[in-house]
Amino acid sequence: MKAKYKTLGLKKGASQEEIQEAYDRLSKELDPVINNNETFFVEQFAKVKVAYSALMTKKKQDEEEIPVKELNWFLKLFTIGDKFSFRDFFDRAKKMFIEFMAIFFGVFLSLAVDQKRENSNHRDDNINNMKKLKVELQDILLYIDEHVGNLSIYHEFFTNQYYSWEEDSDSVFLIIYGEGEDAFAIAPLSLYEEVMPFDPPEVTYNSVQLDGTFRFLDDTLEHELTKIYSGSDLFFIKENAYKVDQSIVDDFVARISNKWVLDIGSTETQYNEFWFDNREYIQKDYYMKNNLRRRLKNFDNVTGQLAEHRARVEGAQHLLDSILTAKEKEIEIIYWVVDLDFLKLE
Repeated sequence: MKAKYKTLGLKKGASQEEIQEAYDRLSKELDPVINNNETFFVEQFAKVKVAYSALMTKKKQDEEEIPVKELNWFLKLFTIGDKFSFRDFFDRAKKMFIEFMAIFFGVFLSLAVDQKRENSNHRDDNINNMKKLKVELQDILLYIDEHVGNLSIYHEFFTNQYYSWEEDSDSVFLIIYGEGEDAFAIAPLSLYEEVMPFDPPEVTYNSVQLDGTFRFLDDTLEHELTKIYSGSDLFFIKENAYKVDQSIVDDFVARISNKWVLDIGSTETQYNEFWFDNREYIQKDYYMKNNLRRRLKNFDNVTGQLAEHRARVEGAQHLLDSILTAKEKEIEIIYWVVDLDFLKLE
């Protein structure tokens, strides 16, 4: 590098301005065109040009470099030698970034595989829970049918009693079955205090709510199941089947306790003789007949609500069955689920 300074007639360490001035001066003096392209001038001009280019490049590099002592701790990580170089900085930064991304994606892929393995295990549990839920929906249908059956028996008893209330017969409040020695009687109103709450099974539903199975279900099915198990329709069925019905029965019992006891004395309503001996008094109590009418109307409401509820349960059952069928057709390849139906060719 010292020889290049000498070529320009400068001392080592000359500034950029001095280098530029020397080059401008010598390039004019040694210009081959002015000097008829003589060999000496051509060679000297080339040497000056090379020296100028080398020295100016070195000066620019020196300006870009920063002494290590002046660097902060972060930039020192990327420094090689005594001075900081932007080229070194970017090269080392690029290398560190590539290494970081390789480590990051390696860890991410490992976690993803573990998660897939865990999801695979949960998938089997969720399918089993869905099968249990399907069984419980069937149990609900059976429970509804049983409840409607019992309700229809009482409805028939009380309907016959309501429409025969004013008949002129001592046995108007009795239903006689059979003939002769095999005959027996039942007083429908002796069964009046029986109340039938509606409490369908929900054990499986409550358990799958807690273990995350619902995330495995179709949104439509999840919405329908929520309606079936905790929706407003179920609330009103329970309300009418128990609270409303119980309040009507309570009015019936209160009427007997507060009025019949005073007027008749004996209120042993569980015996057929009571209804036979006091039939004229009871027939005149239209409050009780109206109470019976209210209860029959409530029975009709509950029966209609149960029919709608049953249809909803059946719909959810069919939807759950179709989802289960689709899930069971899927296969897993290294924790990845493949839908076989999707792969079928039309």
